[in-house]
Amino acid sequence: MTKRTYKTPIGAIPKIVNNFNPKTSNQNIFYNIIGEEETQLVLCHGIAGTGKTYVSIYKALQDVLRRGTPYYKLIIINPTVDVGNEDKLGFLPGELQAKIQQYNESTFTILDKIIGKDKAGKMISDGKIEIGVLNFLRGVNLENCYVILDEAQNVSPMQIKTLMTRISNDCKMIIQGDMSQCDKYKANGVTAYEKSGFYDVWFRLKNVEGVNHMAFSREDCIRHPLVKRILKTYEDEHVIDLSHE
Repeated sequence: MTKRTYKTPIGAIPKIVNNFNPKTSNQNIFYNIIGEEETQLVLCHGIAGTGKTYVSIYKALQDVLRRGTPYYKLIIINPTVDVGNEDKLGFLPGELQAKIQQYNESTFTILDKIIGKDKAGKMISDGKIEIGVLNFLRGVNLENCYVILDEAQNVSPMQIKTLMTRISNDCKMIIQGDMSQCDKYKANGVTAYEKSGFYDVWFRLKNVEGVNHMAFSREDCIRHPLVKRILKTYEDEHVIDLSHE
């Protein structure tokens, strides 16, 4: 008797090493927002520990690995690598990839957790996953890909505009960050998050078709309960209002 084999149907969700099990209701909402066909750009604000980077990378990998997908690769950008004159890559020792890796260890850890170290390494070597540098994307049309800009609170309004205007056919972009961790813009020692490109674009694109917003709260933090209590003291000191028009 001939053994029957089954092919994965076009559009089926691929098997990933660790299945996605949302730890909070907002993680599930964020996952579904990213998957909305009519949404091409997602803006996500969330404090550390809410799982926003894990969820966005997981969903992007699902769609990149799906049969018949229009998304051929995932580009992950961490602006900490190059956010201004004081942070130029040239001040770091080693070749470009080595320099990038120093600032993206957490990204590689998430990739390893989701698809395994071997699979992640192969996808990187095959060009299916790229760890990008923000300033190197000038003049590049972003098409047939997922783009995740992490730590967006450290990006200037001009940088974030430049990136968004690179969106082309079959490109889905996720811009995420935590405005309370804005490292780049300070005035007299106080974080001036209002100068961040992420803060600017959050309100600028409030009612733009194809753009969706997601905001995590302190209650979504899945780290140790002490971390939540610590974060609350900082929130009480300086509340960031993302609700006004």
